[in-house]
Amino acid sequence: MNSKKLILYSSVFAVQGLCNAAIPVLPELAGESANSAAASNLIYSGYFLGAFITLLPFGILADRIGNLKVAGLGILLTVLSGLSIFLSDNLWVLGISRFVEGMGCGAFFPAAFSMIAEWKDSKSSLGEFNFLLNAGLAAGVLLAGLLAGQGIKTAIGIFTLLAGLSTAFLLTETGELLTSGGNAINQSTGFRKASPAKRKQGMSFFSELGRQLKKSCEALFGRSFGKIWITSVLLYGTTGLLTANFPEYSADFLTKPELGIAISASYLAAMLSSLAAGRTQAGYKSIIRIGITFAVAGILLSVKVPLLAFALIGAGGGAAVVGLVTAVSRISSSGFAMGLFNTGIYAGLGLVPVLGSLFLGHFSYEEVFMGSALALLLMLFVKID
Repeated sequence: MNSKKLILYSSVFAVQGLCNAAIPVLPELAGESANSAAASNLIYSGYFLGAFITLLPFGILADRIGNLKVAGLGILLTVLSGLSIFLSDNLWVLGISRFVEGMGCGAFFPAAFSMIAEWKDSKSSLGEFNFLLNAGLAAGVLLAGLLAGQGIKTAIGIFTLLAGLSTAFLLTETGELLTSGGNAINQSTGFRKASPAKRKQGMSFFSELGRQLKKSCEALFGRSFGKIWITSVLLYGTTGLLTANFPEYSADFLTKPELGIAISASYLAAMLSSLAAGRTQAGYKSIIRIGITFAVAGILLSVKVPLLAFALIGAGGGAAVVGLVTAVSRISSSGFAMGLFNTGIYAGLGLVPVLGSLFLGHFSYEEVFMGSALALLLMLFVKID
């Protein structure tokens, strides 16, 4: 295994473990606020909103200065936010820290996906990467549930430490990159050289950001990329809505360890489905449709059999992301393209739970969950080119 692959694989586990370590204890982190559901959604969605806002700028930055530098920045932001969450009980500090943690995600994933998309074994490597991604998510939610009795932030502290170790490893391996100047990338690093447009003197990052934002609007309204983006929003938004509200919804019939096990089942299933999707001979369109079908079935079953439901949701999401990233790479494998794609995932994860909470005052949890499943079901009829 080459050093860049080892860095990405070790980092994604820590980043995602810390992300999910807050989920089983969301009500406790929210405290005795007047509207606990809104406070929980603030803490949950802060991460995804931070990622959503920064994915595209960091994707552009990765194209300019090198993927590994931006990935390293993402890990560092993750560590700093984890420390803040561990040390503070203030609701606004927690929300802001989760937002900064999301910024770390916004830096890490476009750069990581861009690197992987250019490798010769990109499809199988993507499956392996998503296996470890979901392993981190599963470990985070499982440990948070199991260790809640020892302290609601115990798992958060553990994954902050792991992220810190990952940061030290990354900095040790890439010190010369992090201190080097210029846009030209040495061939031994595996990065692309910046295009002549990006090397043009006088072009500031913000002027390029404006140009790329215009380009992103054109891409979103293009038939192929727009369909991929909307599918990502609905797939991960509807499943995120369920995950964000399930701790409160299940408080009367699931213990914290049971909740941790149920939610972790989704990530264990995603680990297996990611590996399977990365090695199957099926086309990316079929993989996406299978993923959506599994996710819809999981949401519909969540009110009756949570363990099976979350397993189906995880299997669907794990398979679908392999198909979706493959579809994007057929258009472009740049950091910009991967950043734009990931904004769809995090727009869904960040905005849909917040919007869903507005309906909870008028409808039951079951009705909101069922409505989201029907919305996702419609994506089976969208043809991705």
